[in-house]
Parts: sequence; structure tokens; C-alpha cells
Amino acid sequence: MTQQSQSRENTLELRRVFQQLLEDENEQGDIGVTSFKIVYDELMNVQKEKLREITKDQFDDLYESGSIISIGVAYRNPIIDYIDDKQTGEVDYPLWNEYAKEYDRINQVLNRIAPSIASRFEGIPLKATIGGMIGDVEHVWEYWPLVVSHRVVAENSGIGWRGKNQLIIHEKFSCAIRFASIITTMPLEHGEKIESMCGDCRACEDACGFIRHRDILPDYRENCHRYIQFLKSKGIEKDICGKCIKACYRSSIFKDHFSL
Repeated sequence: MTQQSQSRENTLELRRVFQQLLEDENEQGDIGVTSFKIVYDELMNVQKEKLREITKDQFDDLYESGSIISIGVAYRNPIIDYIDDKQTGEVDYPLWNEYAKEYDRINQVLNRIAPSIASRFEGIPLKATIGGMIGDVEHVWEYWPLVVSHRVVAENSGIGWRGKNQLIIHEKFSCAIRFASIITTMPLEHGEKIESMCGDCRACEDACGFIRHRDILPDYRENCHRYIQFLKSKGIEKDICGKCIKACYRSSIFKDHFSL
């Protein structure tokens, strides 16, 4: 069997296993694969160091021919509508907190699926990014060395494109999807990066002044971090906001194509 045929066979099996795991969890999601080298080359320097730390003596082989699998699990309806809900005239923070609980639930699902795939495909699982991690740092830039970007993996795998809010936008789920990753030396077919399709859409910018003014702020993500701390003071249990996700799903130019 040629390497191309082996990669094809492995990828079909990977997708079959992932779909079965999704069915077992009663979830919706998507999967993609990209080159370890491409991901490594696009990471921040501190995240490159993190990836080297994780892969240890496997790094050289992975850099030459390895892959990273991206797995995504979508939020369930109607959770996205709970974000910043104002039907009573004021923000319903307890309802918003239900979104935070869903965020945590999906992370747990991803952290069950990723090791299952890793065990079958000779891989190293990278857990979903947990909101509590960013709550342990004073500034957002202190967070980067702690993680490897799942968004870089997902974007290069072809699962979705990078939106103006810097989240991955899936053709069906919008950016209402969370990710984990699996590093593997097993031959797999790689997807291709999708260029942004946001065009003139301003939904996330209209919902968030930090995103709207990202070009003139020193680092708009620091503003996001501070706003999240405000939300936690209102009873939101995780380090989340989600306003730009709701805006993309409900108000973007693709709103009629998205469904959860």
C-alpha cells in the first residue's frame, strides 16, 4: 500500500471513529487534520516552546512529517441566545451563566474524546482550553505560554475560517464551537486553510467595541480579559463572554445558513 493510500485509509478511519464518539456523546461537531510543521511555524514563540515541551524527543520527527488533528464540538440550542439576554429590560446574568456551564460541559466532552482518539491513533491529546486558566493570570499575555492554540490547528485543518473576532467560524455552527487537538505521527490527509469569508460583515464588531476598535487599542484582548472579570463579579462562573459568538450566529451575513 502506498503512503497516499495509507493516509487516505487512516483518515477515513479517523473520521469514522470521531463520528461514533460524537454519537456516543449525543453531540454535533467536526474534525480536520493539518501539518504539525504548519502549526508550529504559525504559533507565537512562547507557544512553540510549549509544543516542544509537550512533544519532547518526538519533535524532530513530528516537524518533518507529523500531523495535528483538530476536533470540534458545537454548542447546543438554545444556549447561544442566553448570552447577554435582555428580554426583561436588563441583562439576565443567571441566564448568561447557563452559557458558562455549557462552555464547561463541552470542554469536558472534548477532554473525553481527545484521549480516545489519541489512544487509537498513536497520538498526544491537547486538552480543550479551560476558562479557569485565564482567570489565574493578571494579564492576557501571561496566558499564551500555557497553551497551544487550537484555533491555529483548526484554521489550517480547514474546519473553518478565522473571523474578525479571531474565532474559527464553521460553515454550519458559526463560531459556536470549541476545540481540542491531537498530535500524531500517523500518516493522515491534510485539509487546506480557508480564507476569511467575513467580507463586509460587521456583526461581531457591532456587538463588541473592543473588536470594533481592535486596530487602535494596544491589545484589545486585554480589554476582553478585564470585561470577563467584570462578568465574573456578576456571577458568571467561567472566564467567558460570548457576545461576539451570539452576534455572528444570529446577526451575521451567514445567519440563515447557521444551525445548532
